[in-house]
Amino acid sequence: PAAPSYLVAHDKRTGKEKWKTMRMTAARAEECDSYTTPIVTETDGRTELIVWGGDTVDAYDPATGKQLWYLPGQAKLRTITGPTIGHGRVYVTRGKSGSLLAVNIGGHGERPADRIAWQHDKGTPDSCCPVLWNDLLFIVSDGGVAQCLDAHTGQVYWEQRLRGDHKASPLAAEGRIYFLNKSGLCTVVAASPKFEKLAENQIDDDTIASPAVSDGRIYLRGRKAIYCFGQSSGAN
Repeated sequence: PAAPSYLVAHDKRTGKEKWKTMRMTAARAEECDSYTTPIVTETDGRTELIVWGGDTVDAYDPATGKQLWYLPGQAKLRTITGPTIGHGRVYVTRGKSGSLLAVNIGGHGERPADRIAWQHDKGTPDSCCPVLWNDLLFIVSDGGVAQCLDAHTGQVYWEQRLRGDHKASPLAAEGRIYFLNKSGLCTVVAASPKFEKLAENQIDDDTIASPAVSDGRIYLRGRKAIYCFGQSSGAN
């Protein structure tokens, strides 16, 4: 039977529940399972909280929990890759290395299928989220096949096999894309429609979590430790 799906908001100072909204999706069995993180964006002069999972892409008013729009019937299997926002679209991947979809966001109520601007079916990830840099969308499959696509049309500019298996999502920073594999090897490529490998960097650890960046530093979480790479600030 279908498992219940809901959104809940809490006051960050007191923990008091502010609102709770049931997601009335038609998902059943494995379609109900989702490991994605909601994402907040501004569109058409309003704030939207976009959720991907339970066979549905939908958006809510984060202040009230009211559903704004929804596009059902998209997952078919459990979903891991979270949504990526840009150019008035949300980029999502159907479960278990299914199609990568570019969905036009905004509007009200149930959205028609033609809200899907394009889809890409080859070499898509099961775990790793897409990452956007300007007009380019980068993905990497769990098996290590990286691709660069036109974010507007879905055209593939390049496809390249990287070393190792991947679970971490790519990181885009300062015109570079960082692909971290499960064995602690990070392949750095130019954020360009032409493939250009800039570096490979290895740490002695297993790495599944996605890298984070702040103030010119990159943070990696391995099985043994958390690592910080960047210029020294002089602080102890």
